[in-house]
Amino acid sequence: MKKKTGREQPALVIVDVQKAFSIPPKIVEEIRRYSRRFKRRIFTQFVNPSGSLFRRKLAQRSCAPGSDDLLLLIEPGPGDMVIRKSGYGLKAGDIRRLKAAKVKRAIVCGVDTDACVLGVMFSLFDAGIVCHVKENLCWSSTGLQQAGLKIIREQFPSPR
Repeated sequence: MKKKTGREQPALVIVDVQKAFSIPPKIVEEIRRYSRRFKRRIFTQFVNPSGSLFRRKLAQRSCAPGSDDLLLLIEPGPGDMVIRKSGYGLKAGDIRRLKAAKVKRAIVCGVDTDACVLGVMFSLFDAGIVCHVKENLCWSSTGLQQAGLKIIREQFPSPR
């Protein structure tokens, strides 16, 4: 029987680990392995609808609704939550779902560190959910991995 410590295990938030992004297989496998430690896993899935600013201003054509690009590279289990998002961070309705599930603390990993990982962390923090990044389980396709981590370290200090 496990001893209760008074602190519930944090949720693991896995950001946009999906087919559209050329994530190194080693990172995907490390996230998969690490995620098995968590009772509560939350997957985000980026969806890029027609007319979005991602399409109009950033010329991003991937992640159209219904496309294979949306396929998560780690299969969610029956108790896992999947949040479809169309921006960098989470919307108010997504935060309400997390709060209804009693998420108070989160560890965040995934892609892109300098964009969606950072955006999700700001969303969680703004909602009063304590969050920390698992640095070795984040990746960026943009070459801005270290810059993203520098911002995260400044804004979201590691637990003491």
